[in-house]
Amino acid sequence: MRKKIRERIKRFFGIEKYSSYVSNYFENTNIRSSLYVSSVVIAIELWMIVSLLIRQLFEATKRPVPWLITHIVSYVILLLSALGLFIFSVRHLKNKTRNRRVGQVLRVIFSIVSITFGIYISFLDYQKGEQFITLMTMTLFVFCFIVWRPIYTILFLGFSYTAFYILCNSLYPATYATKVNLSIVLISILMSAVNSYHQTISGARKDDRLEHAHNILLKLSVSDEVTGIANMHYFRSQSLGIMHNKKTDLSKMIFLFLDIENFKNYNEKYNYWEGNCFLKEFAEKIEEVFAGAVSAHFSNDNFVIFTEDKDTQEKLKKLRDFVINSETDIRMGLKVGAYRPKDRDTMPIIACDYARYACYSIKKNFNKDYCEYNEKMSQDFHKKQYIINNIDSALKNNYIRVYYQPVINSSNNNLCGIEALARWDDPQYGFLSPVDFINTLEEYHQIHKLDMHILERVCQDIYLTKEQGFRVIPVSLNFSRLDFDSLNLVEEIESRMEEYKIEKELIHIEITESAISENDEKLMGAMEKLRTSGYALWLDDFGAGYSGLNVLKEYDFDVMKIDMKFLSNFSGNIKARQILKNVVNLAKELGMETLTEGVETEEARVFLQEIGCKCLQGYLFGKPMPREELQEKISCGEYVLEPLAVVS
Repeated sequence: MRKKIRERIKRFFGIEKYSSYVSNYFENTNIRSSLYVSSVVIAIELWMIVSLLIRQLFEATKRPVPWLITHIVSYVILLLSALGLFIFSVRHLKNKTRNRRVGQVLRVIFSIVSITFGIYISFLDYQKGEQFITLMTMTLFVFCFIVWRPIYTILFLGFSYTAFYILCNSLYPATYATKVNLSIVLISILMSAVNSYHQTISGARKDDRLEHAHNILLKLSVSDEVTGIANMHYFRSQSLGIMHNKKTDLSKMIFLFLDIENFKNYNEKYNYWEGNCFLKEFAEKIEEVFAGAVSAHFSNDNFVIFTEDKDTQEKLKKLRDFVINSETDIRMGLKVGAYRPKDRDTMPIIACDYARYACYSIKKNFNKDYCEYNEKMSQDFHKKQYIINNIDSALKNNYIRVYYQPVINSSNNNLCGIEALARWDDPQYGFLSPVDFINTLEEYHQIHKLDMHILERVCQDIYLTKEQGFRVIPVSLNFSRLDFDSLNLVEEIESRMEEYKIEKELIHIEITESAISENDEKLMGAMEKLRTSGYALWLDDFGAGYSGLNVLKEYDFDVMKIDMKFLSNFSGNIKARQILKNVVNLAKELGMETLTEGVETEEARVFLQEIGCKCLQGYLFGKPMPREELQEKISCGEYVLEPLAVVS
C-alpha cells in the first residue's frame, strides 16, 4: 500500500523515470512549444524596442537616458534568449541538429531570463502602483506553454513569486489585495502548468503503448519468433531487393542453406526450450559471422543466408565449430547447401529450395559437409517437382499400376506369395524409378496417396481373381511410417477388406526397418491392432538400417525380410554366408519365418535353402509383372502354387 502511495506521489510530482519514447515525446513537444513562445516573445520585444524608440522622439513621452538604456538592455537580453531558442527549434524540426542537451540548456536560459525580466518590469510597475502583469505573462509563457516536471514548476514558480513578493514588500508593505491577487495568480499558473504536464504525459504514455504494440507487430512481421532474426517473408523481400539492385554484382552472390545435424536428438534429450535457446544462439552467431548479409530462420533446425561469396568457407567453418564445440554430449554437425543465382529474375524462395536440395543431397555423406547445386541436381530437382505436382493426375489416369513379384518356397520352389509393387509409366518421363518417386513422396509427405492407391488396386485384383475363378495368392503390401501419421491406416485397411470381402490371411503388412523408431507408442498401438485383427506383419529390409536389433526387441513380427544387400558379392564371401546363417537362426529363435530378397543366382538359392530360409524373392524367380502376366504364367505351369499359399 505504501509503495503504491509513493509511486502515486512520484507520478504527481514527475520525479519518476521516463522511457526513451516518453522522453522523446516531451522533447518534441517542448521543441514545438519553444518555437511558438520564442517567436511571440521575439515579436513582442521587437515591437517594444521600436515603440520605445519612437516614443523617445516626442517630448511628452520622452524618458530619462538611464531609464531608456536599462529597459532597452532588458528587452535586448530577452530578445536574444528568445532568438537563440527559436533558431535551435527551427534547426531541430528540420533535423539539422539533434542535441537534446543544448535544447534543454537554451530553454532553461530563456526561462530564467524571462522570469527575471518579468520580476524586474513588474517591480518597476509596482513602484508606480500598477499590477504585476509582466511577471504573470512571462510565467504563463514559461510554465504553461513549455512543459516542465511538476516538481520543477513548483520550485521555480515558488522561488520566483516569493522573490518578487519579498522585493516588493521591502519597498512598500503589500496590501491584503496584493497578497491575495499574487497568491491567486501563482496557484492558477501552477495548476495550469501541472495540468498541462499530466495531459502531456498521459498522451505520451498512450502513444508509448501504441508505439510499443506497433513495434511488436512490426517485429513479428519481419522476425522469427523462435530465434529473433528475420523470418522468411522478410528474407525474401530483402533478397529480392538486393538482386534487383543494378549495383549488385550477381556473380559474386550466393544463397546458403544450413542444416544442423542430429538436432532432433538434442531436442529429445534437453527438451524443446533448451533446443530453442540453442537455435537462438546459433542465429546470433550467424548474424555475427555473416555481418551485413541477409539471414533468416527457414524452419526447424534450418537457416538460410544470402551473402556476397567472400571468405564463405572460413565463415562457415566458424559456424560449424560453434555447433560441434557446443557444450553437449550430443554430437552435432552442420551441412550446407549452396546455390548461385543465374539472373536477377530468380525468386529467392526457389533459390533457397535449390540450396536446400544441395544440402540434403549430402545428408548421409559423412565425409562431405558442403555442396553446391549443379546441373545434375537441377534435373533431379525438377523431376522431384514433377512427381509432386503430378502424383494426383498419375493416380487418376492410372499411370501408376501394380506389379507383382513372386515369392518362392525354398523347399519346393512353389509360388507361395507375391509382393505388390508400384510402377509409374509416365507419358513425359517414361518409366520412373520407384526409388525416385517413393523417396520423393515420402520427403514431401505424400506417400499415403500412393500406398492407398496400391491397397485399393490390390483389393480390386484379388476380387477380380476370385470372380474369374482363379486361386488367390497372398499379397504383401509395403506401408510407409508416414502412413500411420497421415491417416488411420488400420481403419483404411479394414474398410477395403470389408468392401471387397477379402480374407485377412491374404494381406500381409510390410513395414521397413528404417521407418520404425524405438518407443513410438502410436505405431506400436496401430501394429498391435493389426496383429490382433488377424493380419501378418512383416519386417521389411532387415539389415539395411542401423536399428535392426532394437526393432526386434520392441516390436513383434511374423516374417523377417532380409535385405538384398547381404547377397551383394555373395559368391565366395564367407562373412556374408555366416551373417545370413546367424540372422536366419535369430529369426527362428524369435518365432519368425524368414524371406530373403535379391536372390539372383542358383548358388544363393541353394545356400539359403540349406540354412533354412523359408521363402525367397528375386530375379532368379521372376521380375515384377502385371497381374495378367502373372496369371498367364501360373496357367501355363511356369509357376506352381503352394498348396496352402500362405506365408505367416
